[in-house]
Amino acid sequence: DRATNGFSAAAGPAGAVVVTAVSFDPAAFGGTGQAPPIPSVICWDELDAPGYTHTLGELARWLEWFRITYRVPATAVPPCWYQHPGIREDLGHLWTGWLVTRHPDAGVGMIGLDWDGRRDQTITRLRESVATTGCTGSRHQDEPDMPTHDPDDRAWAEHLAGQTNARDRRSSYDAAIEVTTEALQDAELRHDLAPDLLAEIAQDPTTATQLDRAAVAEQLRALAEHAAHNTTGKALAAVRAVTDQHQLADQETAVAMARRVLVHTAATTAATGADPTATAATTSEAVTRWLTALEELLPAATAADRAAAAAAARTAAVDRRVTAMRRHPDIAGLLGAPDQTAPEQAGEGT
Repeated sequence: DRATNGFSAAAGPAGAVVVTAVSFDPAAFGGTGQAPPIPSVICWDELDAPGYTHTLGELARWLEWFRITYRVPATAVPPCWYQHPGIREDLGHLWTGWLVTRHPDAGVGMIGLDWDGRRDQTITRLRESVATTGCTGSRHQDEPDMPTHDPDDRAWAEHLAGQTNARDRRSSYDAAIEVTTEALQDAELRHDLAPDLLAEIAQDPTTATQLDRAAVAEQLRALAEHAAHNTTGKALAAVRAVTDQHQLADQETAVAMARRVLVHTAATTAATGADPTATAATTSEAVTRWLTALEELLPAATAADRAAAAAAARTAAVDRRVTAMRRHPDIAGLLGAPDQTAPEQAGEGT
């Protein structure tokens, strides 16, 4: 007998594999004990070499059980399935979904019936994929390269610019609405404002005169009028703040994109063993782009000026603390030190 990923199989007549039992194997989930982690979708492109080899082998062992159990022909799962990324993705999803049905926390048995329905859909989709590749049970056919459909640079830039402007205007409008609404609502809280104003105007709020009350009412009207007339100013300030945030975000994005290109260029040159002189032009362009984006985000001169200002502020703060703690030159006199009497004078009175 040989134990496989989540199922057991034994050699039958003429070497055929006969499924004898289905059981849950915690090791298939990368854990042990009573509560293994729930399996997740396989990100094939993110696996390292050992991880890819191990995961593909586990999938192949499960696939052997799957094909025999459900009588899946080579027209749906050809022997070369692992050489076709699309087919491998479908089979990986089917496998991890099956593992979920065997998980202790899967819940009621309906999850198995749901997997059965999705299995039939996947097999139908696999038949179509295999028919497209032209592979058979005895022959593998390499898939032709897919033509690239790179977007038109001008159309792409125009689309992004239009979307950016529309979304920026919307966020600026929302910020202006929020700020001006808050200012007007603050002016509307007269029951909260009046006691504080009365305490400032009247000598004794408990015996406030009619003139005191009139002065408070006038202040409340003035505050409301000021809030109403200042809505445009507050809205403009809010829009400027949002615009500055968007500009900073755009500059940070430009730096990140330029950094990604530069890192990719350097890593590709190193990983492929290419001659650095052969890629010097590409590297130089990537370096220039990154340096330009970084200078636009935070000019070096600005950073130097800020560092000098911060150092000066720290020095001034230290000087103020030292001055505050410095002792007076005549500290002994200020403390009232007692006069020293000569020993001979002290003895004359005895």
